[in-house]
Amino acid sequence: MTRWQVAGLGLCLAGCSWVFDDSAPELPLIGEPPVMERYLKLNQKTARDVFVLLDAADKPWAVIPELPELPVGLPEGITLPSLPETLRLVRLDPQEDPQAATTYPSQYLQATLRSLYVMVVPALFDPSIKDKSVRLSRIRPGEPPLLFEPFPEGTPVLLVSGNEQVGVMFSQSSKSKSLRAFRMDGSGDRRELPIPEGVDPAKPFDKGRYQLVSSGEQLIVQDGSDNVTVYATRSGGSDKSLGKLARSWQLDSRQQALLACSDAGLVRLPLDGSNKVVLDSAPCATDLFRVVQLQGSRLVLYRSGDGLRQVPEDGSGVPTVRIDAIGQLLTIGPAGELLYSRDPSQTYGAGIGSGFLGDRQVMERGRRPAWSGDRSRLRYLEWAARSDNAGDFHSRLLSTDEVTRLARNVRLFGELSDGRVLAVSNAVPRGTHNRIIVIDEEQKQARWVADSSREFLFIPGSSDLLVKVVIGQTGWDIRRVPILPK
Repeated sequence: MTRWQVAGLGLCLAGCSWVFDDSAPELPLIGEPPVMERYLKLNQKTARDVFVLLDAADKPWAVIPELPELPVGLPEGITLPSLPETLRLVRLDPQEDPQAATTYPSQYLQATLRSLYVMVVPALFDPSIKDKSVRLSRIRPGEPPLLFEPFPEGTPVLLVSGNEQVGVMFSQSSKSKSLRAFRMDGSGDRRELPIPEGVDPAKPFDKGRYQLVSSGEQLIVQDGSDNVTVYATRSGGSDKSLGKLARSWQLDSRQQALLACSDAGLVRLPLDGSNKVVLDSAPCATDLFRVVQLQGSRLVLYRSGDGLRQVPEDGSGVPTVRIDAIGQLLTIGPAGELLYSRDPSQTYGAGIGSGFLGDRQVMERGRRPAWSGDRSRLRYLEWAARSDNAGDFHSRLLSTDEVTRLARNVRLFGELSDGRVLAVSNAVPRGTHNRIIVIDEEQKQARWVADSSREFLFIPGSSDLLVKVVIGQTGWDIRRVPILPK
């Protein structure tokens, strides 16, 4: 299996910059650019994106939303985003013929690890239909679709619980009177919940905040005046008010309480309405506030004053100072190492800064640090305070601090189980010069994997990738590309 330490993706904005010069790369690129047409193409029309889903047997499937073709005589007011896409589900193990794959129409799509939630307004297909309600279905690879009752007219947004047993549908319409919580077990049980006070039903996320607990039994809602209410999602359930809170609250690891951070300190508020617990009376800064597991304990890390503090999330211990002066916490290592920057997020941007392990500087204006699987190396994008989200891809041997520049203008990378590293290099701006390479740090060389390619997904259970090949200004071809063995 492949261990993922994948850097985030982004679009090159106006004013972004990149480095091209005549100096030879530190690692030579071996071989010739592959002919991409030789690899299996999974999409039939231009693809908007690609996802990987697992079926009940944990076998992978590709889900490809294909962009609609604009019909002749398109009615005024109908735009490309509102036209239905075609969803193509392609079995990857064993590989099926993409042309014979099952397809579904989709206007709005949300995906989880195992499910697609597809929302369609039938009136868009047939103008004679006056009913503009939304039809929702859940699609799982290799299974018949599960259809739900119609939902009110509007632009739908769906929240799904972690166990996929409960959903909450927002219609995003000025006509909306409620939010609907419903069960996905076929029981038909549902509950209409009120639109939060001070929230525009057509823009429910502008001033409202919503979170389902993983079981789906409760929905936490914050209204336009910052009041927090815990709603039961079953019909006839009881609700609890937790009062006014800063909007930085988080659920604890057991999904039983909110952790609230503010100038008044850090507190734990049980969802059942019982008494709050003060974890730290010192001011808590919301810009650095997260729940982590370190040395087997669930801790809250937060900035207070200039320093980073920690405290057990259940209140079983007293706060302690971990770092005296911190701007951002960039990542946590496999042994609990805290890699941090003294640069606030306002200096270069969130997640970007000169990185330190203790008092030892290991990055300069870097981003996306990740440890190698054997913990011997730190890989990161150096000099990456850029609007294009790219940087020089560096690898630091932690025992000696020897640094190797692996590739330039990289935005995405990930480690393979054999220790080699995949990277998308020459990645700015978007274009046919983008390429995927595999880097062998022991052999000090890189090899071609895909040409004209900008993003990739690993296919579980195989050594192949799903690669997004650049076509046109916005679309992709999706091809299955092998990674040659070491």
